[in-house]
Amino acid sequence: MLSKVRRMTSDPSFQRSLPTIMAVTVIVVGLVFYLFMQEPKRTTLYASLPEAEKARVVEALMNSGVDVVLDPTTGDVLVPTSDYHSAKISLAAQGLPASVPDGYAAIGDIPMGSSRSIEAVRLKQSQEIELARSVGEIDGVVAARVHLAIPEKSVFARNAVPPTASVFVQMNSGRTLSSQQVDAIIHLVSSSVSGMAKNDVTVVDQFGNLLSRPVDDPSSLLSDSQLEHRIKLESIYRARIISLVSPLVGAGNVTAQVNLDIDYTRSEMTEEMVDPEGNALRSEQRSLDITSELAAKGIPGGVSNRPPSQAELQAQTEKEAAGSGSQTRSSNEVRNYEVSRKISTTMKPSNRIERIQAAVLVREAEFINPETGLAETRPLSEEETAEIRSLVSDAIGIQADRGDSLTVSSAAFVSAIEGVQKPWYELDFAVTIMKQLMTLLVMGVVVLGVIRPLISRIMVPAAIGKPGEAMVNLDDEIDLDTVEIGEGESLEDIKAKLKPKKQAISAEMLDTANTYDDKVAIIRMIVSDEAGRVSNVFKAMMKRDMDALN
Repeated sequence: MLSKVRRMTSDPSFQRSLPTIMAVTVIVVGLVFYLFMQEPKRTTLYASLPEAEKARVVEALMNSGVDVVLDPTTGDVLVPTSDYHSAKISLAAQGLPASVPDGYAAIGDIPMGSSRSIEAVRLKQSQEIELARSVGEIDGVVAARVHLAIPEKSVFARNAVPPTASVFVQMNSGRTLSSQQVDAIIHLVSSSVSGMAKNDVTVVDQFGNLLSRPVDDPSSLLSDSQLEHRIKLESIYRARIISLVSPLVGAGNVTAQVNLDIDYTRSEMTEEMVDPEGNALRSEQRSLDITSELAAKGIPGGVSNRPPSQAELQAQTEKEAAGSGSQTRSSNEVRNYEVSRKISTTMKPSNRIERIQAAVLVREAEFINPETGLAETRPLSEEETAEIRSLVSDAIGIQADRGDSLTVSSAAFVSAIEGVQKPWYELDFAVTIMKQLMTLLVMGVVVLGVIRPLISRIMVPAAIGKPGEAMVNLDDEIDLDTVEIGEGESLEDIKAKLKPKKQAISAEMLDTANTYDDKVAIIRMIVSDEAGRVSNVFKAMMKRDMDALN
């Protein structure tokens, strides 16, 4: 066996084809290795599954012939993108996964006799799942998670802590949430939890950007609606100017910009006015008090201290009334008048225009100079400028006493937009041509440097030599120093001297050739040297065969 292998490897034809065989083998092995190294693009099939459920899902996908792997970092189930929908359909037919979070449906799985803390956690978890599913339905949101921080209720109002929430959203590649969508998420979460304020909801994306930035002083900053209102008014004013001036100077020959200073401060004033002339009697009250005082009389003693009888009292009273006793009289009179008054409340508008600044630019008129024949421009005259200024002032309501300003000017417009000029080697067609030339150069190097030498080595016949050696240099080399040129020799004689002499080839060389190719090469050289003799031999052989047939 070793001798056969040695004989096969020493064969010149095998040695000539060995580089080609090695090159083809290396290319095939490289392609196979490249194809095996290429992994398909994968996507997450299910995330946050329990380990037991994850094992059943992976086993079912492997039995279905799906190339499923687990993320080494998060443990999520990953499948090729092309098999995503088919894998979900296959798992759904088998009832997997059975423990997909389904929100409030998990409340029925709370075991009997669970403590209040466990019930509260399960309820909070169900609420978080439902809110995350609602947020995930927004266009552009791939996944969402909601975390609620709901404190224990306290019987004391001053010790009550408001609930808070944080929302994590994962967006599609290249997509972002607008401010309206962020506000919608904040309103959705705050409205779903009792007692939660909008400022207590935080929204974060997958890049760690805080999307809900509460303003420190909302009264001092323009809200989005106020900014949109200002931009809308400026656009309306600008459209009025362009539509009004375009018929005079031509379409596309005028441009305008308007800047509005709008006061969004809301103020309210209450005033009370009293009319001193307008009064009326509302109520009146009078009272009169009369008091009489009697002088002390009688003899001190037991008899004088005896209470008098009724007859004595009556007689004594009549006597005192007719006597000279002292009396006291007081009179009181109160009158209430209704005074006429007026209360007025004035509320100033919250979007009052404080100032208007407008600028109008008109293209200068073009005409052909009859003397030079060239196109020239002419600026607007004073009359045309004054006319345009008057029309624009009436159209947008310019008031000089308010501080409004209007500028009207003319200039030559640039007909074509001049872009940045790139060098020729950075243009698209130049880059494409260079890439193609580079490809052709690489292919030329491969063909001329690798393939052509291999083909030349295979196709060029070998010369006669010793067994196992390459047979080259059939012609004898001519030593130019030994060539002598005599006088009167023609060019043909000189060429005959310089022509290399071939080595004599005999039939005995066939015995020294060790391969079939070498023998064929020797026969070809014999035929080329002795064409006449070979033809005679073939004629004799053919004649002998014909005689034998006859």
